[in-house]
Amino acid sequence: MKLEPRQSIRLAIMCAVTLAFVPGASGAADVPGSSALGTPVSQGTNMRSDLMLISSLDARAELLSVGGSSDASVESGHDPSKMFLISLAVPGSGELVQGKKRGYLFLLAEVAMWSGFYVLDKQGIDERGDYESFADANWDLESYIEFYNENCSESPHDYANGCRPLADFGSQEFYEDIGKYDVYWPWWGGDGVPNEPTSAALELRNEYWGMRKDSNTSLRQARYFMMAALLNHIVSAVDSFILARGHETLSHTAAADIGLEFGVPDDAAGLSVAFVATY
Repeated sequence: MKLEPRQSIRLAIMCAVTLAFVPGASGAADVPGSSALGTPVSQGTNMRSDLMLISSLDARAELLSVGGSSDASVESGHDPSKMFLISLAVPGSGELVQGKKRGYLFLLAEVAMWSGFYVLDKQGIDERGDYESFADANWDLESYIEFYNENCSESPHDYANGCRPLADFGSQEFYEDIGKYDVYWPWWGGDGVPNEPTSAALELRNEYWGMRKDSNTSLRQARYFMMAALLNHIVSAVDSFILARGHETLSHTAAADIGLEFGVPDDAAGLSVAFVATY
C-alpha cells in the first residue's frame, strides 16, 4: 500500500478512532451480550458498534481506492527486466520503447561495429590467402624435407645444424614457423645451406613476414570491433534498465516505500492494520 503523506495522517487518525470503538480491536473476547469486564452490553452499544463497523468498512474501501491509483501509476511504466533483455538482444530498442532517442545511437553503433568487423575479418582472411600462396611459391618445402631426412634423423632438434621438425603442411603453425625461425630461412628461394640464408632468401622472408603481419593486424582489429559490439549490447541493456527503473521510482508517490495496509477479518469483527515497507 502506497499513500500520500497527508492521506497517511488522515488514515492514521481514522484508524485510531475506529479501533478505539470496534469490538475485538482491543483484544477483548467477542462474547455476545457481554463486555471485556463481563458486564452486560446494552442494545444501544451494540448498535453503535455496528455503525462503527460500517464506518471501518467505508474506510477500507477508501484505502483500497487510494492503493489502486498508486498501482496504476506503476503499471503505466516499463518493466526494467524486460527493458534490459530487449536492449541486450538489440541495442537501443529498450531506450526507443521508452521514448528516448538516444536509442538510435546504440543502433547506429551496432551497425558500424559489426560492419567494421566483417570488413576487417574478410580483409584479414584474404591477406592470409595471399601470404600462404606466397609461401607455397617461394619456400622450398621438398628441399627442406630432403635435407631433414638425410641429416637430422639422429638429432631431430639440432637447431645449430638447421634441424627442426616441421609442422604439418598447410597448418597455421607451419606458415608461422617458416617465417619465424631462422633455421628455415635458407630455404626461402636460396641454396638451402643450413644457417646461411642468402640476401635474396632474407628479402623473400621479410616480404612474407610483412604480409603475414598485415593479415594478423586486420584479424586482430576485427576482433576488437566484435568485442566493442558485444560491449555495446551490455551498455545499452544497463542503460535501458536504469532508465526504466528511474521511471518506475518517479511514478511512485513521496511515501511510496512505506505505508499502512488495512483489512477486515473473516468474522467482520473490526478493522486490521499492518505496517508495510517495500524495497
